[in-house]
Amino acid sequence: MIENPLMLQLPLNIQLDDSAQFDNFFVGGNQQLVARLESTVRSRGDLLYIWGARQSGKTHLAQALCHQFDLENKSAVYLPLGNSDLPAGIVEGLGEMDLVCVDDLDQVESDPDWEEKLFDLYNQLKENNACLLVLSSSSPANSNVQLPDLRSRLSAMEVYKIEALDDEQKFSLFQKRAANRGLEISDEVAHFLLARQSRSVENLIQILEKIDHSSIALKRKVTIPLVKEIFNL
Repeated sequence: MIENPLMLQLPLNIQLDDSAQFDNFFVGGNQQLVARLESTVRSRGDLLYIWGARQSGKTHLAQALCHQFDLENKSAVYLPLGNSDLPAGIVEGLGEMDLVCVDDLDQVESDPDWEEKLFDLYNQLKENNACLLVLSSSSPANSNVQLPDLRSRLSAMEVYKIEALDDEQKFSLFQKRAANRGLEISDEVAHFLLARQSRSVENLIQILEKIDHSSIALKRKVTIPLVKEIFNL
């Protein structure tokens, strides 16, 4: 048997984000998708494919699912294929897991070794009635996977498109994440920031990190003068 997934990931330099949970994911238009993922913990043999733009929350959901499996004492592993340090052979033996999350499939498309290994992994997990979650920036129909058998397997999976947040939803996400950190950021300050910074979800989280650390270090409330100072605006 493979060890607890968190223990497995240490030598691979893959860490799950402890804050990636279903209850702090900003759902937006993805209610059906989140509900489906939450139900996966209570079932077997689910083969799910999620695609969508970068920074749309795919990784958050994959890691949240791994955390849920761990809480249920089920084995799970998260594989970010955008990590160039991961060799294709890393998937060998993972067919015995209860869940495997394959993130960034598009990063290894057209790589014969990876495609063969992922095809074998798919078959092993299906045979063992285990769960597989694949995440990519493109749908199975528009992927660059070259191995015909793998393409057909991916197309047969239960496919969902994750909907990116609009600007109003990003504003709500920003305020919710700020409140989770105990930060008091007025709507005026939030609008001021979001009008002058990149609104990618990744950047919004980085902005909050910087504000949090700076306001504590300077012992000042979060105001427009403070954020001007922090971000040189």
